[in-house]
Amino acid sequence: MSQARDSILFEGRPDWPMWVILTVFGVIVIGLAVSSGANYTSVVVAQSGVTIVHTASPAFDGTYPNGSLSPSGSLNVTLSLRVNNPSARTLHLQLLAFGAWIEDGPAEAGLNEARRLSDGRLPNPGGDRYFYQLFSESTEVSEERVPAAGNASYDFTYLLSGAINPSRFNALRNITDYWLSTDGAVSADRWVSWVRVQLVIDGVPPASFPTSAPYLRTIGRIEREEGLNLAR
Repeated sequence: MSQARDSILFEGRPDWPMWVILTVFGVIVIGLAVSSGANYTSVVVAQSGVTIVHTASPAFDGTYPNGSLSPSGSLNVTLSLRVNNPSARTLHLQLLAFGAWIEDGPAEAGLNEARRLSDGRLPNPGGDRYFYQLFSESTEVSEERVPAAGNASYDFTYLLSGAINPSRFNALRNITDYWLSTDGAVSADRWVSWVRVQLVIDGVPPASFPTSAPYLRTIGRIEREEGLNLAR
């Protein structure tokens, strides 16, 4: 009787470790799948949900009492940029492109035909508006990171003077003098700006082969732009 009982208890024992192994393996696979899915979802949220907001604030230094810009004066434009990140991924600002235009009153009035032909044109029911480009900048940047489920704000300064770019600065003086004589000031609606940023998603390795699919080469980067690009 004892031998029979021992035989019954022994049955199935060799299979028990295999079931344990299969169960543990299944749990690991499910865990990896869930983790992989969460990682992919966080990248998708970053790619689709990140937004930017910008403002460009011009200020003149070195003006005459009547407000006219002197030959030794300058234009300072402060670009304030905010990046909103709803994803679970940290982002890093990598590339910044900026453009700024001023409405070209002399060109619109027929006083500068050469500039009118090269200006950016903005269709308007009351007649096309023409804008002279003062800044066209693109540079790599390295700023504080954009935290996951958070936001970050940055300030950049752009300067134009006779020493930096005499041609553009002289055009600026001509345009601002026109608005001073006709409107008394260069109002805010005379300015147009545009910004484009490229952000890198933390933890997403770049494609290792030049022949990788295009989406694999760009999945770790986010590009956003805001404003009106009159250079197109």
